[in-house]
Amino acid sequence: MMRIAFRPTRKSIIFLAGLLLLTLLLKVTANGHDQPMIFAYLGAVILAIIGLVDWLRSNSTPTIEVERQLPNNISFNRWQNVDLHFRNNSTQPYVFTFSEHTPNEFETELISENIALSANQQANKRYRIKPTKRGNYQITSIELCINSPWRFWQQYWLIELNSNIKVYPDFNRLNQGQNLNGVSTQMMTGLKLQKKRGEGIEFHQLRDFRQGDSVRQIDWQATSKRQKLISKEYQEEQNQHVIVMLDAGQRMNIETHVGTHFDAALNALLMLSHTVLKQGDWFSMQSFGQHERWLAGVKGAQNVSRVMNHFYDLYPDESASDYSQAVQNLLTKRSKRALILLVTTINDQDLNELLPAIKRLQQHHLVALINIENQGLKEALAEPITDASDANSYCAAIALHNQYQLNLKRLRKENVICVDTKPELLLPYVVNTYLNVKHSGLL
Repeated sequence: MMRIAFRPTRKSIIFLAGLLLLTLLLKVTANGHDQPMIFAYLGAVILAIIGLVDWLRSNSTPTIEVERQLPNNISFNRWQNVDLHFRNNSTQPYVFTFSEHTPNEFETELISENIALSANQQANKRYRIKPTKRGNYQITSIELCINSPWRFWQQYWLIELNSNIKVYPDFNRLNQGQNLNGVSTQMMTGLKLQKKRGEGIEFHQLRDFRQGDSVRQIDWQATSKRQKLISKEYQEEQNQHVIVMLDAGQRMNIETHVGTHFDAALNALLMLSHTVLKQGDWFSMQSFGQHERWLAGVKGAQNVSRVMNHFYDLYPDESASDYSQAVQNLLTKRSKRALILLVTTINDQDLNELLPAIKRLQQHHLVALINIENQGLKEALAEPITDASDANSYCAAIALHNQYQLNLKRLRKENVICVDTKPELLLPYVVNTYLNVKHSGLL
């Protein structure tokens, strides 16, 4: 514990101001007599002695223990309770207020009030924090403002008390606002479902024949032995590989009502990893931009935390992402066939760079382009036209929109699975894409 400041209280300032006012009043009414001024000088001496004694009584280091309790992992943009426990280990009572040294990225909701702590007693206090950015943070210390026994002074003490906090995307809100109703019920353009037999489907077990089973499912040898119809049951093939390529450049910095395009993408892809791992498949992820992050293949639902811890604090930079370089980096790490989900926001000039990169990927992998619609363009198309300037803006927006659609149409002609979605609908679309590819047996 370290003292960082002390200052007079409002009470001492009022006493001092009153004494000065009394001195001035006596000086005006004394008419040259010194006797009235003696009372003023005596009052000043008494006040000085009281202030000195009060300061000396409060000058020793307080024996207050502080414990902070909060989760190590909290959710982005969601209020979280923080509990503080104060214990007075001395025979001297204390009256104080406190403030926490929280990161600038945190909003704090704290009701400032005096805490009275008697000798050898405890007190509890709760306040709330809300992080406005993802990442690693620390609450480094707590500051106590302790009143002296007679309330003439306030001493400020700093207590080092580190709490490490990881701020993750808010998956609870993601599930509420972007529920998965309808996931795996919508077919993606260009995919063809196959029967549950043959390549890409694994035998699971034998079971009794059920109404609706096809004749091809009947295991005649088992039926002959058991003297009743026995069907073969299949399960989706496991141990397939899904690789996400996430654009972490300036294209993904577009702001929307649900955050940036990158925020929406990261939230959805972390949830996708949970689905993939629960299905028994492998999951890898590469971000590309000015800096690259790579998570090699993980498998098993218990490894969702590995995916989350690798990317939860990632933010897009201001660089123009290089698709060709990103593909080259990926192919050096993984050339065996996998489903590649390339998540980005394309613009009207990207196709000349994007198409060759995707064609190169297609030599080894099944590629799906997940394009997050430019919401600024959508808003421009929805604006009312009131003058010539509005008309020009609308025509420019129409031209860009048409170019986007032509680019996507050309990509589809190259057998690229293309998904065009709003940021808030990204989660069900990426999960649908994965499940439909898996069900189609294309891998």
